[in-house]
Amino acid sequence: MGLNREIYWIGGSACAGKSTLAKRFAEENGFALYACDEHSGKHLQHITEEAQPTMHRVSRMAMNEVFFTRKIAEQLNTYIEYLREDFLYVLSDVVGGGSDPVVVEGNQLLPDLVEPLLKRKERAIWLIPSEQFQRSQYSRREWIHGILQATENPERSFENWMRRDALFADKVKREAKDRKLKVLEVDGSQTLEQNYNVLSRWFGCDIYL
Repeated sequence: MGLNREIYWIGGSACAGKSTLAKRFAEENGFALYACDEHSGKHLQHITEEAQPTMHRVSRMAMNEVFFTRKIAEQLNTYIEYLREDFLYVLSDVVGGGSDPVVVEGNQLLPDLVEPLLKRKERAIWLIPSEQFQRSQYSRREWIHGILQATENPERSFENWMRRDALFADKVKREAKDRKLKVLEVDGSQTLEQNYNVLSRWFGCDIYL
């Protein structure tokens, strides 16, 4: 699959500021923006049990099964496999979305999937939140409560969710660093503006700073 577009990849884990920074970077540089999660619903309309077994299985799970009844290790492995299957749809969308530069952001951008596509390592960065920072940011999101209330034990489900995401963040950070890819760790000690400056300079587009 050929990649003729100039692509800026922003991966990582939830609550690190990926969406906010990607949107600003795209707008300030006149680039297109592709937010992976905004397209996941469309992707689910095209899955089959044979080709995308994990996406198919998860799409039929109740929230209680997603976050409460299964062991955390299983939740993590399922989540990663879901992202890997969805990445193929993401890549197809990006390749077929035109020739203008594009900023792609989402958890689907696992280091081992993105690295082979990089012409320059300065076109990819992974934002990794600390567990404490991630928990604090999740707690501020109103929509999360509706999901948790659909489980038998909202408090335990929240703990499972946070632990799963902490393990995911650690895994992505480790794999990115092992490949000598750029990691920006987010723990609240730096402002959003400072994190944006790091990202923009890494991408070589700091003329606005």
